[in-house]
Amino acid sequence: MPTVDAPDYLSNLTDLLRETFEGTGGQGSHYIDGRGHGSVFETLDDLDHELASTPLKPDGATIAAHTEHIRYYIHILRRFIAQEEDVRPDWPGSWETRTVTPEEWSDLKRAIRDEYAAAMTHLHQIEVWDDEPIGGFLSILTHSAYHLGAIRLLAVTLRHY
Repeated sequence: MPTVDAPDYLSNLTDLLRETFEGTGGQGSHYIDGRGHGSVFETLDDLDHELASTPLKPDGATIAAHTEHIRYYIHILRRFIAQEEDVRPDWPGSWETRTVTPEEWSDLKRAIRDEYAAAMTHLHQIEVWDDEPIGGFLSILTHSAYHLGAIRLLAVTLRHY
């Protein structure tokens, strides 16, 4: 059975994570709009606290809620990957952020950047790529890509109301 070369895997995983969170710098892309506004950070930086706090329907998730959920998800998955003991995620709690002030929105955007940076540092420190880190980082990638799509759709929809 063929195996995947670890440097090739890490290079592709790193590229996809960077594209998802940082964007492509206007270069070609794997899956998002590479024109400087398709990534998580580019999308969030283009939104103010009021739009981030606006639900599409009563009790609907806001962009701020999605943002905090991504931040929390990365944090918890990093702990799972590190095989920390007593990791007890509070998924419902990760959705409690609904509205944010301008300062809270800035803090939340900084917090998700910090969590992403910690995940990227963690990724490059892993010595053995077995089930936990492979599954964990693929989960971070796919889960974040899903929420990126939801955030972008919410933003476009809310701007047209």
